[in-house]
Amino acid sequence: MPDYDFSQVDAAIIDSQLNTARVFRDVLIRLGFRRVELFDSVKAAAGLLGSVMPDLVLVDADGEDSEAFHFIRALRNEPTVPNPFACVIVTTWAPTPALLTRVTNVGGDDLLMKPVSPKQVRDRIVSLIESRKGFVVTADYIGPDRRKSPREGAQVPVLDAPNTLRLKATGQWTQSGARMLLNEAVATVTTQKRLRASIQVAFLVEFALVGLARQAPDRMSIDHVGRIGGFLDDLLRRLGDDGDHAPVEAVARAIKTLADKVRAAAETGPVAADDRAQLQALSRALMQAVDPDRALEAMTHEVSSAVAGYRSRLEQIAQAKAAAAAALTASTAAAADEGANEGANQPIALSAPLPAAAGTALSAG
Repeated sequence: MPDYDFSQVDAAIIDSQLNTARVFRDVLIRLGFRRVELFDSVKAAAGLLGSVMPDLVLVDADGEDSEAFHFIRALRNEPTVPNPFACVIVTTWAPTPALLTRVTNVGGDDLLMKPVSPKQVRDRIVSLIESRKGFVVTADYIGPDRRKSPREGAQVPVLDAPNTLRLKATGQWTQSGARMLLNEAVATVTTQKRLRASIQVAFLVEFALVGLARQAPDRMSIDHVGRIGGFLDDLLRRLGDDGDHAPVEAVARAIKTLADKVRAAAETGPVAADDRAQLQALSRALMQAVDPDRALEAMTHEVSSAVAGYRSRLEQIAQAKAAAAAALTASTAAAADEGANEGANQPIALSAPLPAAAGTALSAG
């Protein structure tokens, strides 16, 4: 194992339990870290998001619910964060599959169970230096690649995100070189976020159109239309000074207005065919405005493939639920039949003698 130099690495520990935070700090200092900041809450550490982000952040997930995850999501997604690629290790006393899923979905690198030994901490840090996953950018996610297999529709590229922890630990760090790498990567993320947001809007529209055409639009279609505004807001805040984005902004705002109108109409009855057609046309125009160099046909095919795959997964889930319900019903019925049969074979205990007529009737039956 290479002998890494951690003396120039900046680290931050966010943990409401001061004793635990000090243990982590002592471990990092023994590993050679010289700059380690302690924060007793996510709120206290909020300033990191607007300043020079540490190369390594250890954040406790056992404090106030969701605070750690809000911090990580903000770190990865806020356009103003100087280094959205900082290495993030989430710590906990009680690891669960659900917690691991949350860590993965907000863009955390790793989950570490307390208590820890210096070797465990070092091994995780070395893993982040030597084999950290590439980053992916989607409409609602920035972080280490969490895909286990290719998916239908959109093929999301993997970004070799700048790893300042690795640069410093291996002696490759220079202030100007790192800033250039970060600026280039942030620009790539911004471009990808615009593109993914435009495709996501087209996906939501395409999926919802079938349900919106019904006399009584279904709830899922209405909810999908309701999600459009959030992605448009994220796209709009990422329109910077790197070009003329007036066409993108105009189309995005038109879609937002129409989506609100369509959703309101769908809550009370059918959606006009002209509004549905215009919503689809505008969503395609947005993709074209964001990525004018790519053929619209290719983009609409990508969206259609993603919608088809999504519908297929929903259908499989529905079939699995139906099969499970049928199996449960059959099992319950079988248990009831078995109980009835056992009851029929038991002698009838009478607390008082039956009248003669009743006794004759029982015997005859």
